[in-house]
Amino acid sequence: MIARATGRPCGLGKLPVVDGKPSTVPYTVLYPLGGQVGGAPLADASEDAVLVYQLTSVGGRADQVEWMADRGRRAVLERTASGARRYLIDVPGVDVWGRELDADDGIDTGAFPEGVVTSSQRYRFSATSNT
Repeated sequence: MIARATGRPCGLGKLPVVDGKPSTVPYTVLYPLGGQVGGAPLADASEDAVLVYQLTSVGGRADQVEWMADRGRRAVLERTASGARRYLIDVPGVDVWGRELDADDGIDTGAFPEGVVTSSQRYRFSATSNT
């Protein structure tokens, strides 16, 4: 969903690969950070889970990373005029009914080699089994 909504590659816990080669910037990396399950396991009917993911935007310049982070926020949070989610998260057997920005760490220009800028946001997703 992130790659489709942003129009740029997204890796799951690692640098995205396009046509067998590491992606060029900008791109995003999605890190599952775990979460809590209320009651029985999520596989049981009508049980809830709150899952946290970090979306890290990577670019060559601060403005590029801000643009990518904004596209990521829109992918996760944006709604249509009718109030529906613009970008659906399709998980078989699960209804992802809640999404919120949990933290925004802003831009980091010093954690990586020169010419690499990152920005990280954490999102909290609420889900219920619909099986």
